Amino acid sequence: MKNLLIALGNCGTQIAKAVANSPRLPEEALSIYAIDSQTGNVDMDTIARINVIPIVSDEKNGSGRNRQRGEAMYKYHEENGAFDEMYKEAENSKAPVLVVTSAAGGTGSGACVPVCSALLSRGIQVIPIIICPNMEDPDAYHLNTNDLLLELADAGIETYSLFRNPKNTANYTPINNDVVKLIEIILGKCYDKTVRDSIDDSDLDVVLSLPGRFIAVAAEASNVDNLRKEITRKVLNGSQPAWTPEDSENSTLITAYSIKSAYADDDFHEVFKDINARITKAPFDQYSNIVNDDNNGEMTATVIVAGLPRGEIKIIDSQFKEASSIGAGMNKSARPSFMTRKKATISSDTKDKDGDPVKRFRWK
Repeated sequence: MKNLLIALGNCGTQIAKAVANSPRLPEEALSIYAIDSQTGNVDMDTIARINVIPIVSDEKNGSGRNRQRGEAMYKYHEENGAFDEMYKEAENSKAPVLVVTSAAGGTGSGACVPVCSALLSRGIQVIPIIICPNMEDPDAYHLNTNDLLLELADAGIETYSLFRNPKNTANYTPINNDVVKLIEIILGKCYDKTVRDSIDDSDLDVVLSLPGRFIAVAAEASNVDNLRKEITRKVLNGSQPAWTPEDSENSTLITAYSIKSAYADDDFHEVFKDINARITKAPFDQYSNIVNDDNNGEMTATVIVAGLPRGEIKIIDSQFKEASSIGAGMNKSARPSFMTRKKATISSDTKDKDGDPVKRFRWK
């Protein structure tokens, strides 16, 4: 049985392309749908792998940052059966179904709630993976994000993951790759079998059913100290918002750690000690996948922390001041009396050389 990924809008489609190129997520393991108004975002190298559903409901392509238009576009096509095959596949897919989108835009942000609601109404577990704007982005991005998060909560979404776009760059490859890695981890594609502790599908089902936000990261290095630093850096300073010690004190967390190295039994506690120090209250449950393997001289580790609070959101003042109308505060000017004595007329009392009347503008 396959997992299913539904990618929305331009952002989601770009991530879908990155997912399609992951050797850990082949076609036999993961089915991918991309729903966008700009189908040119999918190139010929990946179009055979991705089920593309174009949505356009009027003469304009795209929906910019208009969430209402993105939502209307989705519902219009839904009513006309455009997503029937996708919904049917979702019903027969391995849980959970993942929905990835930008929060800031129009098509994806607007379509996210309708697609999640449609899946939930069919009894399907759905987890949205949402790419949020950075704090310096325009207010319009954050208004869309706030509205999306509120609407998802109203729709009944409890488990989700958030990413934060980088500042001052148009290069989204690193964050796209981080999303791919998260998907590989939560779908169980990074855990080797072991006679020791292991993480299986039933463990992941518990982790990914815990209400709240979760993060998932992976790292590799050639020694224990560098692996500890790299996995800690990605958790605390990566594209997924971290948490404070106070957050962990006031939240019920579940953790899932994996490590693969020649001496994984000995390395386990050292690699994750900085992350564990950030979790001030012992997790409700902890899963581990410990694999003693030379791993060609490399060490690899993954982390899932579930049950986290939402993270920082930029709250925007909704009282915006709009520009005045073109005639605001003006009265019609009084004209001098002599101007009222004359009226503009058009006469044809002269003719051109061919004898045709010539129209003239005159004051009388």
